[in-house]
Amino acid sequence: MKPDDTERREAVMKVCQLFYVRGLNHQQISEEIGFSRWKVSRLLEVGRTEGFVQFRVQDPYSRDGELEAELLRRYSLEEAVVVRDRRTLSQTIREVCAHAAQLMAQIRPTPEVVGVSWGNTMAEVAAQLPDGWADSPTVVQLNGGVATLGRVPSAAQTIVNVAKRARGEALVLPCPAIVGSAELASALGQDSSVASVLAQGRRASVALFSLGALRADSVLVESGCLTRADVTWLRGQGGVGDVLGHFINGVGDIVDKGWEARTIGLPADELKQVDTSIAVAVGLQKSAITRAALIGGYSNILITSQSTAREVLRERDPS
Repeated sequence: MKPDDTERREAVMKVCQLFYVRGLNHQQISEEIGFSRWKVSRLLEVGRTEGFVQFRVQDPYSRDGELEAELLRRYSLEEAVVVRDRRTLSQTIREVCAHAAQLMAQIRPTPEVVGVSWGNTMAEVAAQLPDGWADSPTVVQLNGGVATLGRVPSAAQTIVNVAKRARGEALVLPCPAIVGSAELASALGQDSSVASVLAQGRRASVALFSLGALRADSVLVESGCLTRADVTWLRGQGGVGDVLGHFINGVGDIVDKGWEARTIGLPADELKQVDTSIAVAVGLQKSAITRAALIGGYSNILITSQSTAREVLRERDPS
């Protein structure tokens, strides 16, 4: 691309971000970046016609306000988004992820550092993020990954896609989610390539993550991080699922300190301190871990489906 083409693209992106993301009018944009109002209008037109800007018509009745209100009443949430179920689970997942992407683009002030987990749900959110959703943030992988599986996009791919859509920097965590011993986890955590990413993760003002059900067919089992026997044992200890690889019980407590010491990623207690922590969960199999994560205070924003929310609210919380 020629230098003048690069400058033109950057100008279009800047003007579109100011207009569509920050909500400035033509005069305010003109004053902020020194362009004439005519040039601002022209660049916005280029943004619309050349694909810099994509519009999505949002059905105002696509959400269940009653379930949202009940989740807010019962749990310490700042916001709850409950998307009405679609005909199929895959359609519901896409719609929930679209709402998650929309929420990310609406965060103000736009975050400088964003922590993100991985998996099919996060990959779908990344795919639906609008271009320019933030202003060149640092996007950090919050927990270690797994061996690449055909049905699950790689952690690196997801982190890069989130960053790319905001012209940001991607920091990938080059280690497994769970290793064979506490000693190995400690050694890897002290390696500069891992420690530097974790340090950036601690700076995140926004954390976006999905929740993992404790199942024998989970990605962690298929990748070899867990065995079926591990799943059975963790369930026997009261485990219901994981948050960033941290296995918790029905009231949100860490299941076993030995297992916890083998996990590499943002510590569970530090996740609770993130200003904006967004959990995305879809499917009845995710209801137990969703409830536990809310009780434990790991998330202050929940984005979920109607059927998942109903199941979360159906049972009384463990005492």
